Amino acid sequence: MQKPRVYVEILSGGSLPRRASSEAAGYDLTASKPCRIMPGSTGLITTGIKIALPLGYEAQIRPRSGLALKTSLRIPNSPGTIDSDYRDEIKIIIHNQFIFSSLPDLLLQKPELADYLQQKCRKISYLAFLSATSGKQQSHSLTQDFDIWLEDDGLPFGTIRINQGDRVAQMIISKSISVEFELSDNLSSVRSNRGGGFGSTGEN
Repeated sequence: MQKPRVYVEILSGGSLPRRASSEAAGYDLTASKPCRIMPGSTGLITTGIKIALPLGYEAQIRPRSGLALKTSLRIPNSPGTIDSDYRDEIKIIIHNQFIFSSLPDLLLQKPELADYLQQKCRKISYLAFLSATSGKQQSHSLTQDFDIWLEDDGLPFGTIRINQGDRVAQMIISKSISVEFELSDNLSSVRSNRGGGFGSTGEN
């Protein structure tokens, strides 16, 4: 059976989507340029590709399970949808769900992290970091002060660092069905009616 053809335009830093194995459902997408997402922030990763899907198909953007397990990176709108008439660059919304107050819990899970923080990072007050990055003196009236840890590149511990070529998401190509909507005064008369929802068929 002939495979559907997806046309791809490669932009600067982009690469052709590839599957990790011959039977993998998803095609890996890579970052076309470096991206840094600080704790609690949301940003966009550029992939450096544009695609033209066949009529009647969609592409779904989903997280990579390994990345989700090992980091605090999340794709908040997962699965993202790419329609067959979309022609712009594919960009992936990512959110760094790590927050500074979660560090004590993280230290409980990974006690060895304490050595890394003490040996490789330097402590600074949050307000001092805000003042240094914004160029404006920050006031205690805006937020409570607390200590954070800066890594070698001057960014806070918990920052997600994406480099060019890193695999950041997977793309699933699926059929998209066009339907017609018809108004009905009584849906119970349309085939069978199970009734209920949200656990109405049992707890298990």
